[in-house]
Amino acid sequence: MTGRGTTDGAGSAGRAGRRQGAPRGRTEQANALASFVLEVTDGVTLRELAERYHVGKTMWGEYRSGQKLVPLDLLERLVADRTPDEATRVSRTRTARRLHAAAVDAAAGPPEPAPEPGAPSPAPRTPPPRRRRHRLAVGVTVTAAVAVVALLLLVALLPSGDEDISAGGKLPSGGASQNGSPPVRAAPLTGTGVFAIGPDGDGVLQWDGPGAGDWTRIGDTAKRLWAGPAGLFATGVRGDGLFAYGGSPGRWHQVGEPGADFAISGTRVYRLAPDRGSVHVWDGRGTSWTWVGGPASRLYGGGPGLFATNPKDGRIFKYAGSPGEWEFVGTAGADFALTDRHLYGLTPDRAMVTRWLAPDTRDTDEKWTWAAGPAGALFAGAAGLFSTDPTGTRLRHYAKNAWHDIGPAGAEVRVAGREVFVLTDDLTSVRRWDPRTDTWTRVGGPAGTLAVTVPRAGP
Repeated sequence: MTGRGTTDGAGSAGRAGRRQGAPRGRTEQANALASFVLEVTDGVTLRELAERYHVGKTMWGEYRSGQKLVPLDLLERLVADRTPDEATRVSRTRTARRLHAAAVDAAAGPPEPAPEPGAPSPAPRTPPPRRRRHRLAVGVTVTAAVAVVALLLLVALLPSGDEDISAGGKLPSGGASQNGSPPVRAAPLTGTGVFAIGPDGDGVLQWDGPGAGDWTRIGDTAKRLWAGPAGLFATGVRGDGLFAYGGSPGRWHQVGEPGADFAISGTRVYRLAPDRGSVHVWDGRGTSWTWVGGPASRLYGGGPGLFATNPKDGRIFKYAGSPGEWEFVGTAGADFALTDRHLYGLTPDRAMVTRWLAPDTRDTDEKWTWAAGPAGALFAGAAGLFSTDPTGTRLRHYAKNAWHDIGPAGAEVRVAGREVFVLTDDLTSVRRWDPRTDTWTRVGGPAGTLAVTVPRAGP
């Protein structure tokens, strides 16, 4: 999905503006990074940089003076645009990464002291085993003859040209880091793993659990929530960036810049850039992110991994675990959803739900199989697969290869570990469905939006 880097005129010398003075960063490493930025942008005015990259002139001035650290994804875009020669671009990008890493480390403060003699040392880190990539062949086979035509709409894919999620040109990159920001991590979630934002964004709340009937206020304001094994994340806490919940009420840390979409898969958090031109993964501490691909129109995260749809034709890919490596999975669908084990797709005409067989299959053309009949929208999680009916008014549970009506769909549906939570159409009530008793219980409300996950044990 990433095309070759082009200069679009940015690689040529622009009109010279007022000569900027010596860097004024807090550390020598920040000044070295600023000097590199000055070198790369030599001959380009702050106005031109602001127009090209949609970052204000004041911010560019601070990047070039060392007062703030330029985000690594922006720095690498800058290098790619300003360095037409490929060999020079590769060398310059390595230099950019090295200088940026040194500046971030210096801003974070001195490293932790070495353990005293006799103290246990941490186990050496070993690289993860290289994942085998399997080429997905075109074509699917299903047992029901009537499903063949519809399933052909969800077959193997790979976009071409500048829409390839894994094509070269843009090297793996990091994401936003802010000058002087201390390294922070998301706290493991404990308790129910059920969260809500109050009406009009007033308050972030966590449900206290069955029998309690109460919600604990853990934040003052937010716009959207994402929850998963990686933690709880929100936008709109203080500005439009992404914030991680620190584990106690009121404790939130900014970990990234704004995004068009976010997704959580396991302990990984992924960000789709505001222009949908790139996908990044959070490095797990501070505000450091690494480029993994792009462009994309939407992200889907869950137990089976990270998936992204192509903005040109809607085809879907799975991230293979290394920057720039994506496996083609299927053609466009009306909707996709992930349980803890499987990816499901709804055909464009919403007439059929299919299940992706890979990686269960290896060397056959049978990559998708029929799962269920028509649906309006899909929802999934550890508790299984759910959907609205074609009218969008009723909620169904997928069990024994069929849909089973369980109640009104509401405004939002969130699937947790065993239960399902629904925000009613009028936003006044949060209701919980228990599959063991097939009953609904009101647990709170009103609310503006919900997020749920299966919390992992704390440290």
